Amino acid sequence: MEFADKKGTFYQLLSPVVEGLGFKVVELAAANRQDGIHISLVIFSPAGVSVKDCEKVHRLAAARAEVASDTRDVYFEVSSPGINRNIKYADEFAVFTGRGVKVLCDGMSEWLHGIIVSADAQNVIIETSETIENKIEKSEKKIPYSQIRKAKLDFSWEEA
Repeated sequence: MEFADKKGTFYQLLSPVVEGLGFKVVELAAANRQDGIHISLVIFSPAGVSVKDCEKVHRLAAARAEVASDTRDVYFEVSSPGINRNIKYADEFAVFTGRGVKVLCDGMSEWLHGIIVSADAQNVIIETSETIENKIEKSEKKIPYSQIRKAKLDFSWEEA
């Protein structure tokens, strides 16, 4: 699993706007198409993301993208990550700290469920729990990004 490319022009331009409104950029994709520039932005807040939040970010960020690209042909989409988001980039783990996740690693046949405790440049630390002799035993597992095949948010596990 690799880190997202955060050096793109639109990322540098729009992330300060999004963060100024109290959200984190989870994913930003921009593409030049025949009919204009298409930008897709996924935002997150630990308090949640409402339709009104997406509207507010859309209004400010789309206007900034239009000015910077010197065109009014900017098609802009803002959304939340969803409750079962596939984690595409390693840096998303830091964004979702404290949230439920399931991870499938090399050599594993079953998903590992837990809560994201922390994430750095090489690893994610996930708190897992299992029942042993009617007691819940919690432990932390340090997983290198290079070993992760797939990862998904798992809000249902958080509530369990």
